[in-house]
Amino acid sequence: MTHPDMAALFDLLDQWRHLPSYRLEPRADAVFGLFLPHVLDRHLASRGIAVDPLIIPEFPLGQGETNRSDKADFFAVSRNRDHAFLIELKTDMGSLRDTQENYLNRAVERGLPALLRDIRSMAKARNRQARRKYFHLVKAIAKLDLMIPPGELQNRIYDSPRGVYGCIDRIRIPSTLPDIEVIHVLPDTVKGKDCIDFESFATVTEDRGEIGKRLAASLRSWSAIKAGDRWPDSASAR
Repeated sequence: MTHPDMAALFDLLDQWRHLPSYRLEPRADAVFGLFLPHVLDRHLASRGIAVDPLIIPEFPLGQGETNRSDKADFFAVSRNRDHAFLIELKTDMGSLRDTQENYLNRAVERGLPALLRDIRSMAKARNRQARRKYFHLVKAIAKLDLMIPPGELQNRIYDSPRGVYGCIDRIRIPSTLPDIEVIHVLPDTVKGKDCIDFESFATVTEDRGEIGKRLAASLRSWSAIKAGDRWPDSASAR
């Protein structure tokens, strides 16, 4: 028996996406994330925008009045920090939902300062393990120059929790922050939305190693064949 390889992984994704309860997006998001900065650079090149290679998945979009949040699939900023992007990934056009569009639009309207203040508030979770996870989120945001945590925050989170909430409150948010835009990554473009379709994504990945080449093949298949549709005989035989 041979060991599984990258092709076998994508073959599984190609097959399992057709099953009734299988959710492809959360299983494939890391693979999309490998190439997303390059794809965004190409998509935004006409505007002279280059994207920081650090992207953040499952970015919390606070609801303002509570500590609950919705999620954007990815968050990215430009290298010069003049632009911020929420990226919504859909591997099936049928999974587009008005509720998601509504909370993405609400996040844009509220603006990045409000979203970051919400994250600072959510970081004061009662559960210690949850606080530690939010600490890693704050660190990632700080690397993008969008938060400035106090130097003692790590010690408070891990070693000396007394006073941790006050320490979190001292996380500073810059006074000047970029506006937010929404970009959709979809099998096909949608009128009125800023979209990267799967063919455009595949054009970037196909020349970037074996993973990129194999992802490009699956992207073109996912675009051409809707989940649940009949496979060509060649695909069924894989």
